[in-house]
Amino acid sequence: MKLTNTKGNIIRYFSSTDLSKALILALAVIIPLLLAALANQMLFGIGLTVGVFLVAPSNVSGNLRHRFLGILVATLLSTLITFTLHLLGNYMWLQWVLALVYIFISAYISVYGFRASLVSFSGLLAVTLSFSSIGAENFMLHSLGILVGGLWYILISTAVLLLRPKKHSDIVLGETVELTAKFLNYRAKLLKDKKNRAKLKKEQFLLQSSINDHHETLREALLSNRLTSGTSNSSRRKILILIELIDILELGLTHPINYKTLDRLKESYPTLVERYHDLSFAMGQELSKVAQNILENKHFSLEKQLREKIHVIQQDITRLFKDNPDPKAQEIFIQLNNVLRFERKQAQKIRYIQRVVTNIDRRNTLTVIPKEYKQFLTPVDYSLKILVDNFTWNSPMFKHAIRLCLLMLVGLLLGYFFDVQNAYWILLTVIVILRPSYGLTKDRSIKRIIGTLIGSVVAVALVYLTNSTTMYGIMAIISLVLAFSMIQKNYVGGAAFITINVVLIYALLQPNPLDVIQFRIIDTIIGAGLAFIGNLLLFPSWEYKEINSTISNALHANINFLHEVVRFYHHPEELKSYKLKRKAAFLQTGNLNGAFQRMLQEPKSKQKNVEEIYEYTVLNYTFLSALVSLGSYIRSNEHVEKYNFVQTYAAAITQNIKATIALLNQEAYTEDISLEENREIAYKQINHRYDMLVNKKAIQVKKGKASDEDALTSEIQDLQLLSEQFKWLYEVSFNLKSVYSEQKSTTYEELF
Repeated sequence: MKLTNTKGNIIRYFSSTDLSKALILALAVIIPLLLAALANQMLFGIGLTVGVFLVAPSNVSGNLRHRFLGILVATLLSTLITFTLHLLGNYMWLQWVLALVYIFISAYISVYGFRASLVSFSGLLAVTLSFSSIGAENFMLHSLGILVGGLWYILISTAVLLLRPKKHSDIVLGETVELTAKFLNYRAKLLKDKKNRAKLKKEQFLLQSSINDHHETLREALLSNRLTSGTSNSSRRKILILIELIDILELGLTHPINYKTLDRLKESYPTLVERYHDLSFAMGQELSKVAQNILENKHFSLEKQLREKIHVIQQDITRLFKDNPDPKAQEIFIQLNNVLRFERKQAQKIRYIQRVVTNIDRRNTLTVIPKEYKQFLTPVDYSLKILVDNFTWNSPMFKHAIRLCLLMLVGLLLGYFFDVQNAYWILLTVIVILRPSYGLTKDRSIKRIIGTLIGSVVAVALVYLTNSTTMYGIMAIISLVLAFSMIQKNYVGGAAFITINVVLIYALLQPNPLDVIQFRIIDTIIGAGLAFIGNLLLFPSWEYKEINSTISNALHANINFLHEVVRFYHHPEELKSYKLKRKAAFLQTGNLNGAFQRMLQEPKSKQKNVEEIYEYTVLNYTFLSALVSLGSYIRSNEHVEKYNFVQTYAAAITQNIKATIALLNQEAYTEDISLEENREIAYKQINHRYDMLVNKKAIQVKKGKASDEDALTSEIQDLQLLSEQFKWLYEVSFNLKSVYSEQKSTTYEELF
């Protein structure tokens, strides 16, 4: 098994977009250097190389137009910064002032999102390299080289993209399928592992956040520009798979019965519960096969094991309860049948994905039109208003930009007063490590130092074992490719190979590379220390200050989704609006999970009300689980009974959530007592109606007149699931309102 996994990982690495981008970078660097050497224009060639290095980070997949503009802006910004800072080289203090202005502007534009943050990094990198000796002999020619190098990189990277248009979307699609398979495996573990449910839930939170991110990336890759997705029919099939994956995540969150009931069933019917566990795990395995097919081109056959497992469970349920007239037994029968409905729907969607994947490149006509789904993209607002709104101490990015300016100034002063040989390495370490959040900065500081130490040891060994400039050059190129292919997913490895690359290049230029290693380690430690201490002491953005707003946003999204579920209950044709609200709820819940995890990485003294925040996070996630259970059930059953209690409960639940948001925002909120009174009346009516129907069913069973699929059974199933989910939603909403209160109700068990 380990050998198979290793082989699969190797195949994925060599087919990954990270490696292909690193190879593009290597080609974009080597070709101009060779041409410059032949033309005896190495100064211009070095400028071209620096230009490629400066703009390469901004090459991220997605909308083709946005990608082109991002790299172009990075090119122009880098050229401007390099030219003007070198122009003021003889006026040190004026140069420093302008550099700090550029640092602030470059860091501040990150408010526009991920793509802008990479353009921002290009600008910061240009500022840092302007304080090195690179290009100082003829800065005008060097600046021109950077401009041409950036344009050259746009040309070569676009050419490769046009030759391999489907590659990025294939990788992201395969990873999304793989993560969804893991999510189903967690669901199977939660059925069985009673002791570790709390731990598994936390891990499932993080996994869902990662899945949400992949959904966003995949939406942009498939919907924003057809050219980046390949042929029309291939793109449409991938859109179909994405739609099904989102629905599978929704079904994976559904919980028709609670854990307490499940544990009781284990005692009475262990074999049946074990079959449910095996079925859920088998679904994860089937999706894993799809992921391996996409990522490793590993073929799989369409098997019938899911259908057979479902059939066996159905037979067990029928055999166990067919001749048992006890009302309690009939109630369990209804619950288990509801669970099986969800599982059957899940299996159908997995089967559909398998069929689409096996025919993904066929050119038969499909009816999916990408334009209909473009509204599911999350737009990025590039207006001036965003910059104006964030120009305040309340903005984490504004404080990050100021913090970075001050730390870069400290780095410059250290280099100036202590005559550091390569002071720009300190600056480079700061811009690479420093992040707006404390936790990520701390993590990158540690990994950067570890990677540098490992790279230094390996570099020393290579230098002493290989006394050949030719081998130095070859190994420098290999280490460059490996560094840039690993930097995103393995930061320690990326930092190690970058260090090896730097040492080998210096070994080509000067006789004693040990000095380079010594200074690099010292400068890295100084830069990492500055970044870590700066994030700790300079206007730190602790999560507890913003977490209430994040919780409120998640609860607002869930209220909107609740209202959409109720509307969809009465008007099931409004599916598009339902999916949009569901997407918003998923994303906001993911944001809350991420914020809570960042809080846990911060110093203990800054983890304010951590137990209450955790309770909010879990209850919000639980609330979303109940909502998707409702939505999935309504979508899976065309003729669901319409009950008045749905509106009554929805009003009471909404009131509890609004009261919670008001409490979080420290606002006044007056509750309507009549809404709670109406809910209590509805609660009694539901129980009376349900008991009457179950007793009626028990009498039919006793007389031998019962059927598994008659109108009475369908009504019991509808009433059981709808009422349970709305009761659950109410309990969760009440607990949300009571997080800081001593009047909490008994915690309603989470469902699987």
